[in-house]
Amino acid sequence: MNNRLNQSNLNIMKKILFIALIASLCFSCGEGEQVELSLKTKEISLYPNERVQISAISGYNMVFRSANDYQATVSVNGLVRAGKVGETFIELTSNDRVVEIPVEVKGRFNLYPDPILDWGMTRSDLIEIAGESDNSSSNSVVEYLDYSDQATRLVYLFDANDVLMCTLVDVLATYSNDLFSYINERYVFNSEDEDLSIFMNAHKEENATLLIGVFNFGGDYIMVMYIENQNAQTKSSHPVSLDIQNIRKRLKSLDSIKRN
Repeated sequence: MNNRLNQSNLNIMKKILFIALIASLCFSCGEGEQVELSLKTKEISLYPNERVQISAISGYNMVFRSANDYQATVSVNGLVRAGKVGETFIELTSNDRVVEIPVEVKGRFNLYPDPILDWGMTRSDLIEIAGESDNSSSNSVVEYLDYSDQATRLVYLFDANDVLMCTLVDVLATYSNDLFSYINERYVFNSEDEDLSIFMNAHKEENATLLIGVFNFGGDYIMVMYIENQNAQTKSSHPVSLDIQNIRKRLKSLDSIKRN
């Protein structure tokens, strides 16, 4: 009798274990469906300082990372804040899956198109891209008049080795407020010296590869100068603000360029 009871109990226990195993497998299958990353935010387009929450669900931890904090930052919870005008992407990692979400930061102020800033470019290379110069009197100058409704001209200057060393844009003084908004949407303010304001293309001086000088002559136009930050090339410890002297020297040398 006891043997029969023991056998019966054993059979019942086996059935219970079998049912528990099946239930466990079914639960695991359902759990697997839940952990799969579901991303609703496919791309992001913002103006500077705007924010948007990335919409994503996953059963695993989600890690967000910005490819370039200059254009956009992202919090641990996926809240994106737009920085300077440009393009980057947010990388989302969940378990073994990695997704890139494109981010475009648009400018509210668009006074003129971005000039060419390839410092290794020769004069002939630039003309091939941008077209024939409106000023053929000098081999060191490529000039384009009526660059935009707000910018009267665009000038590229080349050194003795025929390499692009400086880019200038003349903006009508009546658009001075819009000009500084335009520059601030794209660059970081660094320093000011009398009538010259210096901006750079990075949050930290040691990372800046481009310097932008905005010079107000007090006349009909404001000059915007783009030059390479040579301190970044040499990894100099001198602050960017010391390049004000370099920019002023460049500005003085431009007096010989005839204005139309």
